[in-house]
Parts: sequence; C-alpha cells; structure tokens
Amino acid sequence: MKKLLLSIALIGSSFMYQAQVILAATAPASIAGNYEFTWGSPGQGWGTPDFLIPGTFIQGDLIQVNDGTPGNNATYGNPLAEEGCNPSTAGAYAGKIAILRRNTCEFGKKAFEAQAAGAIGVIIVNREPGVIEIGAGLDGANVTIPVGFVSDATGAAFLAEMATGTVNIFFGNKTGLYNDDCGITKGATLISKSYGVVSQLSQNASEFNFEIGSRVYNYGIDDQSNLTLTATVTNPSSTVVYDETVGPFSIVSGDSIDIIPGGAYSFPLFSLATYPAGRYTVTYTLDLGVTDEYDADNSVTSDFVVNDSIFAMGTLDEITGLPVANNGYRPSTNNNTFGECIVLRDANASRIGVAGIYFSAQGTAVDLTGEEMALNLYKWDDAFVDLSDAALVTFDLLNPVAFGYYYYPSDLQGETVFGQFNTSVALLDNQRYLACVQTVNIEIYLGFDSKTNYVWNESYYLQPVTPIENDGAYFASGFGADVVPALGLMVFDASEAGLNKETSIEGLAYPNPAVDVVTVSVNAEGNATLNVTDLAGRTVLSQNVTLENGKTSVNIASLNTGSYLFNVTLENGSSTQFSVVKK
Repeated sequence: MKKLLLSIALIGSSFMYQAQVILAATAPASIAGNYEFTWGSPGQGWGTPDFLIPGTFIQGDLIQVNDGTPGNNATYGNPLAEEGCNPSTAGAYAGKIAILRRNTCEFGKKAFEAQAAGAIGVIIVNREPGVIEIGAGLDGANVTIPVGFVSDATGAAFLAEMATGTVNIFFGNKTGLYNDDCGITKGATLISKSYGVVSQLSQNASEFNFEIGSRVYNYGIDDQSNLTLTATVTNPSSTVVYDETVGPFSIVSGDSIDIIPGGAYSFPLFSLATYPAGRYTVTYTLDLGVTDEYDADNSVTSDFVVNDSIFAMGTLDEITGLPVANNGYRPSTNNNTFGECIVLRDANASRIGVAGIYFSAQGTAVDLTGEEMALNLYKWDDAFVDLSDAALVTFDLLNPVAFGYYYYPSDLQGETVFGQFNTSVALLDNQRYLACVQTVNIEIYLGFDSKTNYVWNESYYLQPVTPIENDGAYFASGFGADVVPALGLMVFDASEAGLNKETSIEGLAYPNPAVDVVTVSVNAEGNATLNVTDLAGRTVLSQNVTLENGKTSVNIASLNTGSYLFNVTLENGSSTQFSVVKK
C-alpha cells in the first residue's frame, strides 16, 4: 500500500488545537497555564465558533452545572445533577463557562442545555485520564457556544479551586490578541530520532546524533526584530551537554521563520562522544527581547532515554522505564484486523537481538481476559529510500522473522504488558524491520502516545515513524506522526545471548498456550539443555533433554499460569529461544 494517512476512532485524542488555539486558566495563579483539551468544531457537526479563525475566543469564570437531577451516577458516584443532561434554571449560568461531567447523555445534549441556561461556553470533564474527540450527537448542530473537553485530572484541579474561589478560563484562538506574542510548538520542532535509544547502537557521536531546529511563530500584532532561540540538552546527571543560541532574527506579524539545517538560521548537529545510560532532555526556549504578553508557549521540551533493553518511539515511563500510552486508538472504519507498528533500522543492528514487544490495549465495552494479540517482526524488504516517493513506499515484501501470541490473563485495561516472540532473533545491519501488534477484535483500541510529536522529524528525515495496519492494508504514516504507537521492542546484546547466524537455530513449542505438556520442536538432533525462565528472568525449570526427530516433550504442570522463555542449547553450543504460555 502507498503512504497514506488513516482516519481514526479514539478513546483518547491528541491535542486537536493548532499552535494558536489554547485552553488556559488565567486565574488563580496556582493553576494558571495551558491545559490539554479537545473541542467541538464546525467540521465535526457542531454549530460552535471556528477557533481556527484568528481572534475567535471566549474568556470567563467557570460555574459548576447543577440541573437539579436527584441521585448519583451508579457507576462513577458523582451527582447526576452535575452531568447536565436535563434543563437548568433559566439564566443559571449567564455570562459564565459551564463545567460539567461526562456520562449518561450525549455531549451535544449537555452543551445545548447549558447554553439554554445562559452559558457562554462549556467544558466537559472526562471520567478517566486523557481526552477524547467529542461527537456532536443530535443536538450539537444547535449549539452555538464553544465546547471543550478536558481530562479527569484537569477537571479535578478546576473544581478544587472553584470550591474556594474563582477560576477564570481563556478558550480559543489568541492570534492578534496581544501586541507582543511569539511562540514555538511540539509539532514544529526536531527531536531525537527515537525516544528509547538503544545503547548498543549509540556508542559514539557517529552512531547516534540528530538535528536541532524549530519553527518560530509571531502571533502578535507587532513585528519582532530581536528574537533569539536557544536549544539545550541535559544529560542524566542534569549537566548541560549542548547549549546553542540562534539570532537575533526578525519576524513580521502573522508570519513565521524556520530555524532548520540548511536554512538562513540553523543550529549545529547534536552529538556526544559517549552516551551514559539515562534520561536526556532537549529544551527549546524563545526570547523576544521584550516582554512576551503570553509566554506559556515560549518553551518546548522533549526527552529521550538511552538504555540497553527497549527501543521505542513513544514515551518511556520515568519510574518503570516501559512504554506508556496516554490514549487508545483504532481506525474509524475497521472490519477485521488492526495493528500498530514501529520501524527499526540501524547500521549496527547486528549487535542486538529482539525478544518481544511491550504494548497496551483497552476497550470501552471489552473484557480483555483471554483476548489474543498477534506479535510480528518483519524484514521490511520493499525497495524505497524515503517517503518522498510515495509510489515506492509499499508493504508488499514483509518477510516474517519472528512471531508470537499474547493472551491476556485478566482485564488489564490500558496496562503495559509484554508479549514474547516464539523465537528470539538477531537483527541484521542496515535492514529495515517492522514490529507490529495486531488484534482481530474491532472493539479494541490499541495504546498510542499523543505527547511525543514526530511531525517535523518525519518531514525532515522522510522516514516512516508510525505505520499501522487496517484490514490487511498498511499505512506508512498511520494516524499521523503526532500519534505514536506506544510500543517497545525488548532488545538485548546479541553476542552475549549467542544469537548469531553461526549459533542460532530454529525452534518452537506446541500446543501454545499449553496446559500440562508441551512439545519442543528444534531443527536439531541429540542431547540438549533446556532452561525455562519467567518474565522476571528467574529460572523456574532446568533439565537435560534428548531431541529425537527434532522433538521432545516437556512437563510444565508445575509452572504457574503465565508466559515463559524456553532456551534450548545443544552440545555444540547452538541455541534457540521461544516463548510458551502456560494456561
């Protein structure tokens, strides 16, 4: 399939606003700042104002909806009166921005009732983390006031402050609102080529580096002539290891300038002689030379983590080190299968092997217990150089090199889990690989990260970042480079594991999952050693086996339910690894 962008259905949505469209608390100071949100736009069937038009905004105090409905929501415990599904007293919210809770009725219905009671805008609070796209429903076309949607945490912060004072909100497009106002955005900055940077592949400046750059916007009324942009990188010890400033430069009102390699203004390449393991932070800071009247968008940060066990494009949790999804996505039109993928290609990839994939999933009406997730690692052999020639970016030559299945042991909604490949595999230098997790349940939303943004990276490097699969068709740009599959490849040192073409052999086990006895099938004969470890790396079974016609039976009745890694080593040193699920 050619490079295409696919439409989506969302449990959680990325920021829908462009750089100049914001939802910000202006008072009190304790909660002042920008917040993540989505909004009902005319293009989605709402009758609301179009915030993409400069200067279109509202500002006012929040007021909590109370429509007098008795009782509490049986599932979430909040008063039903705070959901705003029924008419409120006329004028109850006059001149205020009504804040109400999700649940029970359509978003359009809630907004229409608040509007009828005099509200100048509506903010709907989610019942769970993250934000979602808000459908207009039957009443949305009749709603003429702005409607926003915020996460449960944002809503809780607003409501807590409202209990003791007044919360004032700015909601809309700030272009032309201030005389002196410039900004930068995540969607127009260059960041690390991956979030999880594999240390085995990043031993010096030539092996790992990336370009620094950003687009600077002038949203204000006045022209600016003394702008500077500074880029810094701090290492895991919080030491600044890169500190460069570009400027001064000028931007007229309503225009922008790109600080990018090869441009009139540019930063030096970021590279270090060595990369100690840990978290690095890239920070862009804009200075106008005068006071910026709205400075909340004068800084952008992004992280990357150097480690020896996970390659990932999306965010890695600061505590667990595992991929973290803040939203769930699936295609808006989907009939059979849906998969999310990440791409790995490196000049020194033969230094590592891959054992499996970290991922997450969720569903609004799905119990994940027993759900099967397919895991695949392909050599992506289609001949293309980059995304500049869409006709050549195909998925016709996907050659499997590892596969496996993960079966949910319980309803682990939104939790990061690990699925092992049946056989661990060593990678090849300069080979493009595609690693995917796939479901056949069209009600499942796979985990994505909408906080890491590769839009500029994709435009500059022209390499696929966020492929997905939908009903057998692949889309190189997925849902967009700002919607990143929250996948992580578990990698390890290939030489230490003995995974190379001289010592690696093929093997598998069946049935898989198994109950009491599993047959180990290896492309070899004779005596061997079997070592079985759990996901924590603990040895739970070790014994000598004899392969007759390449097979031997292993009793696993004593093992607890779960996933295990089988390692079979022959007397000549050859070995194979594969995963087995014990029911």
